Amino acid sequence: MNSETGIKKVVKENYAEIAIQSDVKSGCGCGCGCSSEEDVSELTSEYKTQQGYVADADLQLGCGVPTKFAGIKEGNTVVDLGSGAGNDVFIASSLVGENGKVIGIDMTPEMINKAERNNQKLGFKNVEFRLGEIEELPLEY
Repeated sequence: MNSETGIKKVVKENYAEIAIQSDVKSGCGCGCGCSSEEDVSELTSEYKTQQGYVADADLQLGCGVPTKFAGIKEGNTVVDLGSGAGNDVFIASSLVGENGKVIGIDMTPEMINKAERNNQKLGFKNVEFRLGEIEELPLEY
């Protein structure tokens, strides 16, 4: 096993555990400097104000609110790489509207399963999730 394969294996295992556990530790874990409870609380409170926010999809693994800066417009197709449980996908869904589409891609089957369960509860028609890695995107273009 090469080092890249080993790193991916560890990441998949850790994210799988996060997806299935019920008590997620706080902290974004991405290395962007949001290491304190205060930083995480501030990010979470901003997320909660976004249309499409879903508490079950907010695992506090991201940093910031990327949909705020992406310039997403009605009718766009958006692809979220590393979509996790789907929080950014659901927020983007409300921005693209009925004529747009949002595709969440994650390399962890457990995250995709959690995202799909969240979407079943929510009923977004313009959202789908796909299992895949960034190096080999499961998209036709």
